[in-house]
Amino acid sequence: MAKKIRYSQPLAVIWDAYQETVRKSKIKVSPKEFIWKWLTPELTNPFLNNETATDVQTKLLIADMFFLDTEKKFLHLFFVDNYLRDFLMDLPLSDFNGLTDYIIENGEESEDAVLTTMGNNLKTGKKSTNISFGIHVPYENKYRGYSFSFTYKAKEDKLVFAWLVNQDIGVITKENFSYLEKQTDDRSKTIMSYLRLAVNTIAYMNTFPECIKEGVPEEQKEEYSKSIGLAEKVIEITEIEKSGKVIVPHFRRGYFKRLTSDFYTKKKGQIIFVSETMVKGTSKTVYTADNLDEMVD
Repeated sequence: MAKKIRYSQPLAVIWDAYQETVRKSKIKVSPKEFIWKWLTPELTNPFLNNETATDVQTKLLIADMFFLDTEKKFLHLFFVDNYLRDFLMDLPLSDFNGLTDYIIENGEESEDAVLTTMGNNLKTGKKSTNISFGIHVPYENKYRGYSFSFTYKAKEDKLVFAWLVNQDIGVITKENFSYLEKQTDDRSKTIMSYLRLAVNTIAYMNTFPECIKEGVPEEQKEEYSKSIGLAEKVIEITEIEKSGKVIVPHFRRGYFKRLTSDFYTKKKGQIIFVSETMVKGTSKTVYTADNLDEMVD
């Protein structure tokens, strides 16, 4: 019998808190009621400072992900290998604007709403697009799941990235990205690693759709989920010269890029993986876009 794989769980701390609330309550507590209690008293306080308002925005975005999960509309991605997480987390965002434009254009559109004091949603008439998903990593602690969302507010032309990893929650806007990338402190590096993982996961799924399979481990079968395999285009197998000995396969260094030039009449708008050129050794998998040098953004 095959060994059962243990996966980390996105939103685990929120689910634990909700289940504990349900257990202690004498009456049934719905996810909406739980979210309302979690966000109070900040939402009912008319004297919020900017820092507190940011905390509220963060909680609202995390609450949105949790509510989507309770409705089985939050996408769960199961990585078949934890090295894929490491690879995508370390991969540079060399075409950040192109990739974020893709996220904006492909998000799910909805009408914004505000939460009233009665716990109901009041429509605002404003539109936003959103991409939300969680990543399960094999053989990791339960709380090491990753929960991400990108929300684009068209009226304000504002892209917001939110995350929940273990008990680490936060939001940043697109304007913060270039600033954080230049910082050397540990906190900035951590946030940028989350951002790279989130953006590169979306790019990976678009670039290698053959690696995205419906279906997950049996114990997770009721979730809205997909499993993500390893693409040959990001793995190289190097042979040591003369001896013929094969080194363990490892990930190629490179980056994802969105084709925006009119040169690519059929592939314009698609995301490709551009692999770095090897200086030494031989590789069984070397993939670079055709006529890449002729492409002008």
